[in-house]
Amino acid sequence: MADRILTWFIDQPLDGNQAQGPVHCLGTGYSLRDAVVRIHAQKAPDSGVMTVDIQDDGISIFGSRLPSLQKTRTQEEEWDDFDDSLSRMDRFSFISLIFNNSAGAKGITVSLELNEEEGGDTER
Repeated sequence: MADRILTWFIDQPLDGNQAQGPVHCLGTGYSLRDAVVRIHAQKAPDSGVMTVDIQDDGISIFGSRLPSLQKTRTQEEEWDDFDDSLSRMDRFSFISLIFNNSAGAKGITVSLELNEEEGGDTER
């Protein structure tokens, strides 16, 4: 079970490079090693692929592929393809959600499940 779950609900997402919903501030350090992203849409994408990005202080936590929902799908169970150069999220990081392409999807819930890093009070 995750030590902390960051959750965003966006009823009608806007495309583009802007944070939507709450921006979370981490009170301790977390490992990305066992992190998981889950996506659910009340209304599935109707054209193309919906992609989201989660950013740690403005930098994507993902590798070359972003979490996505395919046309007509309403749920992505687990996404764990994180940027190999990032192993953790530091204390006091600001975590935000960005929709690169909503593809007509609505009622989107995105969650990021995190586990505390040993010595999680790491400061930058």
